Amino acid sequence: MERMFRRALASLDEVFNFMDEALAACGSDPASAYAVNFAVEEFFTNMVKYEPEGDHGVSISVEREANRLTVRMVDTGVRPFDVTNAPAADLSASLKERPVGGLGIHISRELLDSVTYEYGEGQSTITFVKTLET
Repeated sequence: MERMFRRALASLDEVFNFMDEALAACGSDPASAYAVNFAVEEFFTNMVKYEPEGDHGVSISVEREANRLTVRMVDTGVRPFDVTNAPAADLSASLKERPVGGLGIHISRELLDSVTYEYGEGQSTITFVKTLET
């Protein structure tokens, strides 16, 4: 399943509805669905927040092969931002000492089996995989 979404935080409800539909069609278990939804929200929000002027939509596709879900998010007309190179969050620092940001990407990477990033000709692609628990 694949769908295009307007680059706006107001699109999150549509994104969540699509993800619910796609994950149900793929037979996702609740724990895996939670992890995938968390990551989609994090990555989509970052795409919108850090490239607000873009007028292209964000494409999200969900596919199941055997017991693995693959989600691909494609953002066009943007500068590169490689989520796989984002610094790890310093969880040992106190809340006052931690910089703002980065925790959502860190949690997403921890919840997923793999996250890859590709960039070319103004197009960012984040692909991630989550193994189903059932």
